[in-house]
Amino acid sequence: MQFWLPVISGVLIVVFLVFVVVHTVRNNRPYREEAQRYERLVKQGQPASAQVLALRELAQGTYDNDVELRVRTAELAGRPPLEQMFKTRIARELVVNFMPGQTIHVLIDPADSTAVAIDRRQSTTTIPR
Repeated sequence: MQFWLPVISGVLIVVFLVFVVVHTVRNNRPYREEAQRYERLVKQGQPASAQVLALRELAQGTYDNDVELRVRTAELAGRPPLEQMFKTRIARELVVNFMPGQTIHVLIDPADSTAVAIDRRQSTTTIPR
């Protein structure tokens, strides 16, 4: 019995660690996708403004908050305004700049108007630490 106790304990620890890693990766996916969309759109996206319609805080971290934003993009080159919802990560001190009613800068994919990302060059989401 003494032999099996460390083996069982080791297996349980490994299972727990795998669960934590999988959970973390799955929960961070929407935020990575929005950041990757920004990296792509900074090269080919069309700058626009958007009004924040709603902000929902999903989680608070030490430095950043995970939020879900609902925005309405401005009319642009004959394209009607469009409402979008996406998740992003914003520095706690900067969340006030993304409250409902605020206007933020976004980038829109000219080929797919549903692909929107915050233009971090003008609407800062992070504070250098």
